[in-house]
Amino acid sequence: MDSPRESTFSISPADPLAEKEVLALAALAWPQEERADLWREIRQAATADEGAVVLLAARSEDRLLAAVLAHLLPGRAAVVWPPQFVTTADSSNSAIAGRLLNDLALTLGARGAVLAQTLLAAGDRQSERMRAGGFILAAELLYMAIETETIPEQPPDLPFDLRCFSTGEEPALIALIDRTYQRTLDCPQIDGLRATADVVRGHRSVGQFRPELWQILLVEGREAGCLLVNLHPDVGHAELVYLGLAPEVRGRGYGWLLTRQAMWLARQARVDRLVLAVDAANRPAIAAYERAGLTERDRRALWYRPLVKAATGAAASS
Repeated sequence: MDSPRESTFSISPADPLAEKEVLALAALAWPQEERADLWREIRQAATADEGAVVLLAARSEDRLLAAVLAHLLPGRAAVVWPPQFVTTADSSNSAIAGRLLNDLALTLGARGAVLAQTLLAAGDRQSERMRAGGFILAAELLYMAIETETIPEQPPDLPFDLRCFSTGEEPALIALIDRTYQRTLDCPQIDGLRATADVVRGHRSVGQFRPELWQILLVEGREAGCLLVNLHPDVGHAELVYLGLAPEVRGRGYGWLLTRQAMWLARQARVDRLVLAVDAANRPAIAAYERAGLTERDRRALWYRPLVKAATGAAASS
């Protein structure tokens, strides 16, 4: 019998709540330690909004060959996991992986996403599947953490003022974050692919948002940076979602001081640790985090695909 390499195969959408065989295959992409949480997350997302989860299947006649899964997030971004194959014989078929990911990009773009991303272990062989589907390596990310029991009980002495973010101040925060993006060293390849308003919306959806944990740096009364911390009480984490400084106040050690403030906020929130992710090429930020006491716990490769053109193509072909 011909393999799918020589014969035709088809790509079709699958219901993540009803077609359990397809979802189980796609879910093989999930790291074992994250699998239970991701099962729950995907089921909840699909139940709440049937358009939030995209599941595609590749079949040859009635035989399932491969599947791919994506989750649309607030802020017009989507998390994509690499295509998974039923047999190792089919897994080398880049045509199937490429078609699955291209069709997935069209679907995500048609649903309003402008950026698709995936995280892989460094050197993961599945990176070839992502490349076949038009994904680009953006950066290697370092995951760093510190246990809150090692953090001083007293807040750090700061040579600047901080004030808490208030709901309704989004336009000012967006303008401030735009200033902190100037000459950024953190994943510059994907800078500007999404509107900053969408990025802020995405930050707000990470874990549990509390306005008092989003703080604005004031230098001589002028906004000059921000510190955004969210909570993940289910796993005992506080996450430093974003720390940014305007160009005029860089080089003063403020990044280190804001990291210490984030550590203190995490201790006050009574979680077990503070975690963050940073571009491995961003040496100034890594130096500030290490000076504050955070250590590397993991590394992953960030792959991305812009979806604006994919969405345009979907519209033109409809």
